[in-house]
Amino acid sequence: MARCKRAKRGLVYVLSALLVTLSLFTVFGERGALHVWRLGQEQKRLEERNFVLQKENEILRERIYRLRHDDRYLERIAREELNLVRPGEIIYRFADAESKRDRNKPITGGLSQSLPSWERKPRR
Repeated sequence: MARCKRAKRGLVYVLSALLVTLSLFTVFGERGALHVWRLGQEQKRLEERNFVLQKENEILRERIYRLRHDDRYLERIAREELNLVRPGEIIYRFADAESKRDRNKPITGGLSQSLPSWERKPRR
């Protein structure tokens, strides 16, 4: 009877160890639950990227259509990107806000130190 209990207990230990081992492989194995979770996260990321690219394609298709069929749009793009002007037009260019900030900064070293003597303007 004692031998039968030991055999049953040994069988329970072996089955428990086998169950724990299978559980570990199921969770942490090469194709386990963690791997499936990572693949799901990658799929979500790729779907989001796909959505962004589809929207970008839509915008580009619209731009292509307008470039081929809308003369006013084509003219506006040519003026903006190529700086084209019509005969007789005058273009005014204004300084950027950044260059205005740079102009307001004090010059270090002073004017007389930065220019050679022949380039300095006489003071009045």
